[in-house]
Parts: sequence; C-alpha cells; structure tokens
Amino acid sequence: MPDFQTFIAILTALLVFLTGVFLNYDTIAFRNYQLIIPQWTGLLLAGITFTVVAVDQFLRGIVRLEEIQRQTEEEQRRDEERNRSLEATERETRRTRIETRYRVAVIRFQLNPNSLYRRQLTDILALLEEYRDTL
Repeated sequence: MPDFQTFIAILTALLVFLTGVFLNYDTIAFRNYQLIIPQWTGLLLAGITFTVVAVDQFLRGIVRLEEIQRQTEEEQRRDEERNRSLEATERETRRTRIETRYRVAVIRFQLNPNSLYRRQLTDILALLEEYRDTL
C-alpha cells in the first residue's frame, strides 16, 4: 500500500504543477515550436488533479486507519499478556497461601494432636482435594 500511495502522491504533485501551468498560460513557446493550450485542457487537468488529490487523501485515511487498528491490536495483546501474568501471579499466591495453611495445620497437629487442629487439618485437606486440578 505505501508504494502505491507514494506513486499517487508524486502524481498529485505533478498534476498540481501542470494544472498551474495550463491554467496560467495560453501558449508555451519552445525554440522552433509553439504549443497552444486550449482553456478546456487546463480545466480538464484541474478536474483530474482534484480526483487524484481525493484518491490520495482517501489512501492516507486508509493508512491511518490501518495504523490505528494495528496499535489497538498491539494494546489488546499487551493487556491480555498482562492479565495472564496477573492471573498466574494470583494463582501462585493462592497456592502458596493454601500450602502455608496446610503446613501450619500439620505442625500444630503434630505438636498438639487435639480435635481443633485435627478439624483444621481435615478442612485444609478437603480444600486441597477440591481444588487439586486448579492449583
């Protein structure tokens, strides 16, 4: 797309120049030749120039839209990557917290095997079994 757009931009500049020449001069004299420029030629060239300028602006708009879309997609990709990272961090934190609770309950039960610590250990084991696949 940029190569075609560059071609259109160069063509536009050339047409603007020629339109200016054809609208300002009735004749162009060379050494042995004189070129008579009818008025309709300048007007026709002005119409063609306007059309090419409109196409050039349209192409520039498309390129801008493509760039905006690319930037939006890049931002979405970065956001998704950031969210995945946050979710992984949250999972790891949750896993560490549950493992710590389990270790504390085991140590408490080993030091003092009473029913309170046995119930805490049973609850944590149930939690570990319930979330075994997601942790």
